[in-house]
Amino acid sequence: MTAGVHIEDEGYMMTDMAHPFATAAMFAAGVFKFQKIFSRQKTLQIMVKAKDELGGQLTDTGGVRKILNKKDKLKLSRGYERAKEILKNAGAKDIFKTQYLAAHPGGTVKIGELVDSNLMTAYDNLFVCDCSVIPEAWGQPPTTTIIGLGKRLAKHLLGEKK
Repeated sequence: MTAGVHIEDEGYMMTDMAHPFATAAMFAAGVFKFQKIFSRQKTLQIMVKAKDELGGQLTDTGGVRKILNKKDKLKLSRGYERAKEILKNAGAKDIFKTQYLAAHPGGTVKIGELVDSNLMTAYDNLFVCDCSVIPEAWGQPPTTTIIGLGKRLAKHLLGEKK
């Protein structure tokens, strides 16, 4: 992603997407748009990312499962309609949407519940520093926040003052 817009009052963001060939081909094949597999260079992609409600579960095999509720699907649908209009205005001819894809699952090891403010679990010297500690639905790329948490944790582990 290089640029995007956060439409906070509607609960979603939109951004450009620059996937390598294999990922773009996988998205096209996933919705049976096989004729689009080799047209990545002529394709403009817009990702719609919703701030969904917390929920879901970890599976016995280590996977993540989440069923989107009606409210979350409505946010994505509204974002899709707005993205479709942008693409039409840009001259796009064959607009299609891909399957839902989950990213940045968070809220499973919330700060203040399963980790303390220093990101330590109930077990000595076991820390968690990823999306899972964010205590609420995020709805935006968490990279900057996770980097900040990582730097803070590193200082804590080194015994430096914050």
